[in-house]
Amino acid sequence: MPRHIPGQVTQSVSRLLEGQYIKSPPAWYDATLRHPPVYPPPLSSRVRPDSDLPRSLQSEARKVPHLAANKAGRRSHLNSLKKLRSQLPPLRPQPIVYEGDRIRRQFFRDHPWEAKRPRMLTETDYTLEEPISPTLSRGQVPELYMWSRINPSVEDVVQCTLKTAECTDMSLSQAYRRTIASYHAIHAEREHRMRHAILEARSLGAEFGPTETERGFIKESRELDKWAALNQGVQLEEATETPSKREHRVKRTDMTFTNGAAYMDSAQSLTSGQAVLEQHTASEPTPQPAHTSSPDDYLGIASRG
Repeated sequence: MPRHIPGQVTQSVSRLLEGQYIKSPPAWYDATLRHPPVYPPPLSSRVRPDSDLPRSLQSEARKVPHLAANKAGRRSHLNSLKKLRSQLPPLRPQPIVYEGDRIRRQFFRDHPWEAKRPRMLTETDYTLEEPISPTLSRGQVPELYMWSRINPSVEDVVQCTLKTAECTDMSLSQAYRRTIASYHAIHAEREHRMRHAILEARSLGAEFGPTETERGFIKESRELDKWAALNQGVQLEEATETPSKREHRVKRTDMTFTNGAAYMDSAQSLTSGQAVLEQHTASEPTPQPAHTSSPDDYLGIASRG
């Protein structure tokens, strides 16, 4: 049965009874005849309140172009609601932007190597689960050392910048510049403390081993020494092989004291690969020609005869 409005239901049942499609009327039939249902009002669109409309669609703003056109004696170019709506920007969701992300992006733009620097958990003054939130008195300006005195991170800079902009009349850019100045001062103080601690330890007799950078240079110099030996035409196995324990050791007969000059000369020749090359060339026998011929017989015709 198709859908009907309340007033048409009784009429449809009456036609079905006349055509004897229904043998007995329903129980509600007599009641609807005595008290017919009220027809619903005609459908009308809801009018949005003026305060809910954009500024350009409010009643006061819509009167401005019409009044200006009437004073000029011409027709308004926004004489219809459709033309008025065409002046509005498209209604779409705006992107969600957090101020902390803007500060974090600017920080890594100014300090790109901070993202590559390894960080130790002992550098933080607080646990990772409960970040520090300093309590400020009324009128007190936040400082970066309230978050971390040892080595402040980017998150400390973000929180301090937001707190500074919130507690003072500074803009976000001014608060960021103030926090970055404190960040550089804390890092400079930390660098001075480490430098003087190293100098004090060395003055008391401490000896530090090579750093990772120095170890890298040492490995690089070793590879360059191998390359120097290969560049002279010596195979890598021959340049790096160690003398066998079964080889006969020749005792040095020259006991002249040279103040270490002979040792340094041999070390330099070994480093540049010359000693290995000389040993390699000395072990190879010099090939001798099978026969000799006159200098004029360079084609070897006389020897064939």
